[in-house]
Amino acid sequence: MPYCPECGKEIDEGVAFCPSCGVRLGAGGVREGYGGVGAAGHLSHAFNLAMEKPMVFAPSLLGGVISVIIGGISVALFGASGWAMWRGNPFLGPAVPGLAATGALLAIAGGVASYLLGFASIDMSRDAYVGEPLDLMRSVNYVVERIGTFIVASIVGAVMAITVILIPAVIFMFVIIVVDETGIGAAISRAFSVIGSDLGDVVVVIIVAIIGSAVLGWVPLVGGLLTTALNVVIGLAFMDIYFRHKRRSL
Repeated sequence: MPYCPECGKEIDEGVAFCPSCGVRLGAGGVREGYGGVGAAGHLSHAFNLAMEKPMVFAPSLLGGVISVIIGGISVALFGASGWAMWRGNPFLGPAVPGLAATGALLAIAGGVASYLLGFASIDMSRDAYVGEPLDLMRSVNYVVERIGTFIVASIVGAVMAITVILIPAVIFMFVIIVVDETGIGAAISRAFSVIGSDLGDVVVVIIVAIIGSAVLGWVPLVGGLLTTALNVVIGLAFMDIYFRHKRRSL
C-alpha cells in the first residue's frame, strides 16, 4: 500500500487526494510535482508543522524549564550569595552533607527528566508529522518502554559525535530509531543512506541550526528557550528529509 508523500499516512491506490492531509496526488499515490524540495522546503515544512501543532514544543520546553529551575536552586544553595548566607551559621557543618546530597539528587533528577523529555520530543515530532494526536505522557511512556535501546544509542551517538562530521548521522540515527522503531544497527545503516542521497540538504540544515542557535542564544532571558524551540524545528526538518527519502525508495 502506498503512503502519502506529505503526511506519511497509508493511502489507497489511485486516490486523487490524501484523506488525512488533503494534498493532491498524482498517479499511484505520488504527489504531483513531487521531487527534491531542497533544504528550504524541509525547513519551511518543519516550521509550518510546528506552528500548526505547537504542542510539539512541549517536551523540549519543559526540559528547558526544569533545567532552569534546578540551575536556579543550585545557585541559590551553592552560589556566592547562598554560601554567604550559610557562612557563620552554627548549623553549617552538619548541614553540608545534606546540602551536597540535595544538590546531587536535584542534578540527577533534572538530568533524567531532560533525557527522557529529549527522546519524547522525537516521538512527539513523529506523531505530529504523521498526523497522530499529541500526548506528552504517552511519548514519555514510549521512551521509558524503550529506555535500554535509547541508552545504548546515546552511548554510540556520543562516540560517533567525537568526530564532529558524524553528528548528522547521530541525529538521523535517533530519528530513525523512533520513526521505524528499529534497532541501532539498522538505524545507523539507514542514516548513512539518507545522508548519502541528501547530503546537500543535510549540510544546509545543520548550518541553519548552528547560526540560528548562535543568534538566539544572545537573546536576553529567553534565549535558551528560543534555542530549544529552534532545535525542535530542526529535528522536524531532519524527520522530513528522512520521510521523503523513504518514500523515494518505495
